[in-house]
Amino acid sequence: MNPTRYATVAKHLMEGIASGHYPVGSLLPTEHELCALYAVSRYTVRAAIDQLLGQGLVSRRKRVGTRVEASSPRGGYSQSLSSVADIAQQAQTQQRQIQEVSHFVADLGEAARLGLVPGEHYFCVSSIRVDRAHHAAPLCWTDVYAPRDYAEVIELARAHPDQLIAGLIERHFGRPIGVVDQQVRAVLLTAELARALKAEAGSPGLKIIRHYREENGDLMAVSETVHPDDRFTLVTQMRRDRSPS
Repeated sequence: MNPTRYATVAKHLMEGIASGHYPVGSLLPTEHELCALYAVSRYTVRAAIDQLLGQGLVSRRKRVGTRVEASSPRGGYSQSLSSVADIAQQAQTQQRQIQEVSHFVADLGEAARLGLVPGEHYFCVSSIRVDRAHHAAPLCWTDVYAPRDYAEVIELARAHPDQLIAGLIERHFGRPIGVVDQQVRAVLLTAELARALKAEAGSPGLKIIRHYREENGDLMAVSETVHPDDRFTLVTQMRRDRSPS
């Protein structure tokens, strides 16, 4: 199963639901029909439907089918992420609003927390992100850290608010992203973050730190994102390894 393909199928179905092509209360086409419509396998279709289920857009019942329950995602934002392409696609549905840009020399604390090199020069782009389709409260606060050598990307980030800063570095400097290391943990929103995100201070949040690296392990960028707990759900999928027969 191609992870990008099921994300594409899910996106098309979401657009059909939002536009009223599949109105609330109606049934989506059957798995067999969706396989034929998108020329994909039933595993790809099921993964796409699982993504819609996670967002509260549909329900699924045996011998009934997949029913549309809502025209927009519940609560906040849900996304299945299993590749760099999925992360880039997620960014395209959101709008970056830069709040601050700073330049600094990494101290021991910052280096330990973010995986930076102590004494090296970096910049930080701080932004809030909003859903481009639904003008509700901000989805998250993101700090993106990168070496000073990539500072030209700051203006590109202003010009392209729907693209990952790591992706802009990749294209502008010809440094392909080889791997993304991701850490997820629960946090409480500070008073400062709560104000920026229109949330309650001390309420639960989800912090995601991603390290974008080249194939040789060199660090390109680090993103540190905090979501209020009601505005983002991270969905992953695991499959049993098949032993060779």
